[in-house]
Amino acid sequence: MSGVQIQSFAVTCPGLHHLELTKTARPPPLFLPLCLPLSTHTSENPGSSSELSGIFLFSQVSVRQSKLHSLYSRWLLAKAVSSSTLFWCRNEEERLINYLFKERGYNKELRPVKRQQEAVDIYLALTLSNLISLKEADETLLTNVWIDHTWTDYRLSWNTTEFDGIEMLRLPSSMVWLPEIVLENNNDAQFQVAYYSNVLVDPTGLCYWLPPAIFRSSCSINVNYFPFDWQNCTLKFTSLTYNAKEIRMLLKEEADETSKWTVEWIIIDPASFTENGEWEIIHRPAKKNIYKHIPMESNKHQDITFYLVIKRKPLFYIVNIIIPCVLISFLASLVYYLPADSGEKMTLSISVLLAQSVFLLLISQRLPETSMSIPLIVKYLMFIMVLVTIVVLNCVVVLNLHFRTPSTHVMSEWTKKFFLERLPRILHMSHPTEAETYWDGALPRRSSSVGYIATAEEYYSVKSRSELMFEKQSERHGLMARTTHAAGGGIARTVDRLCLFLVTPVMTFGTIIIFLMGICNHPPHLPFKGDSHDYREENPRLL
Repeated sequence: MSGVQIQSFAVTCPGLHHLELTKTARPPPLFLPLCLPLSTHTSENPGSSSELSGIFLFSQVSVRQSKLHSLYSRWLLAKAVSSSTLFWCRNEEERLINYLFKERGYNKELRPVKRQQEAVDIYLALTLSNLISLKEADETLLTNVWIDHTWTDYRLSWNTTEFDGIEMLRLPSSMVWLPEIVLENNNDAQFQVAYYSNVLVDPTGLCYWLPPAIFRSSCSINVNYFPFDWQNCTLKFTSLTYNAKEIRMLLKEEADETSKWTVEWIIIDPASFTENGEWEIIHRPAKKNIYKHIPMESNKHQDITFYLVIKRKPLFYIVNIIIPCVLISFLASLVYYLPADSGEKMTLSISVLLAQSVFLLLISQRLPETSMSIPLIVKYLMFIMVLVTIVVLNCVVVLNLHFRTPSTHVMSEWTKKFFLERLPRILHMSHPTEAETYWDGALPRRSSSVGYIATAEEYYSVKSRSELMFEKQSERHGLMARTTHAAGGGIARTVDRLCLFLVTPVMTFGTIIIFLMGICNHPPHLPFKGDSHDYREENPRLL
């Protein structure tokens, strides 16, 4: 038989069904390979597509039977075209990613430099979303921020005309090189950001990465003027693995149509910023620091530091601590108005002293355990506790004077004259006149037997027999006058009035002076001493 026999052969390509052709024929004298790169696309699942690396159609052509070869070739081509689309109609971003990472052989472990001596410029900026808290006891600042990274990776550049005009490419951060810039003064040893967002890449290779983070940074607390204090906290960023010869850390630069400037402040977007109820932000400058005494081979040679100068809003402490403390403190002055016979002078003074101790305990739980300085509120509490202690001692002396009896103490004439005549006159106290008589404890004698006559029970209910005998014996020897019993009470009242006039002004002026020290404690008008620039976005320094 003179016909052409085509033996069984298969056509197999990725993404295309296995095609098998079987014909009984003699081996053809000539094979012509044909490769058609295709991409399948079915109507049942229009969203799915698979890449065809190629379909190899081996057409067995016989010089004598070219017509049969043409029929089989047309059938295979029609089958491929009906079930797929051409490869140039696939997703252009996917083709661009394959071009950048496979064809160019991108390696994320290598720095994006053409020569080893070159350094990569890393531009940083910080956007503050929320100043969450400042924990004084732990000396920890908790902030919610966005870290703006910008650098150029020439290996990720492309020609937009070759890729359907793609102007921006979004890549996972795990696919590209990162500068590994971390917060150096963190307080929890957590260097990672909260979320590794995508990296935006433009056709020139400019990479823009904006990951969010919640940082717990260490902040040295100065409690000298608490609760009228202000603090200077920092967020210091440095590279974890690269030194100053490998990367250059710079502040972000912005420009408009006419000028260009450096972003030397922490960015705050009023639309997304949440204000803290306890702290007010006064200054928020940013600065690049270069430490010349540290060699460039060390990653400590440079850093970008963001400063937060914050002032405490003292209203909470004024209402809940200072005002109650001051009111309780002035209750100690009322001790001198209580008569000694009431028996409550010591009770009131000790209660005030215990209340001050409770306030001191509450304050100590809020402050760090430091010996560098004493807080202003603690100074005030200690001042009041010393005064109240003096008040307690005064109460003891006054009660002792008040309850003295002729049987135990004999007052000199000088003591009586000074405390009962001169000092009351100076203190504008009313004192008994010379015509006024004092009751010495004995019942008065009646000139007539008519009227009231004291019985023996009434007489001895007032004075015991031994005390009456002592008084009679004292009168006989001239040791006690009729005014002796009332002299002790008069001296006690005089000492009370004297202590009142001494303690109350000291407490008043001491309270005013101590709290004026705190009220007059203001943060500086400029963030850096000796630098006249205010580092605000309203007044940028042009380049």
